[in-house]
Amino acid sequence: MCRIELSQNLRQFKLSGNKRIAAALFLYFLDRNKALYRGNEKVINDSTLVAITIMVAESRAEEKDTMVLLLLNFLK
Repeated sequence: MCRIELSQNLRQFKLSGNKRIAAALFLYFLDRNKALYRGNEKVINDSTLVAITIMVAESRAEEKDTMVLLLLNFLK
């Protein structure tokens, strides 16, 4: 997964101001980068995915770099 692309997507989330759009874009990003499933098995369970999505949507723009690092660690 490309760190620059994730960073750009997080910036886009903050600029939109719409948390539902941010959540949908985040899930789309994960799916497009094949980070939701490995084979037929979920990488992240549903409850954790909801928590991560809300965390990203609620985070402040100044926390973007921290969010990127945290998400990359989650997805390893």
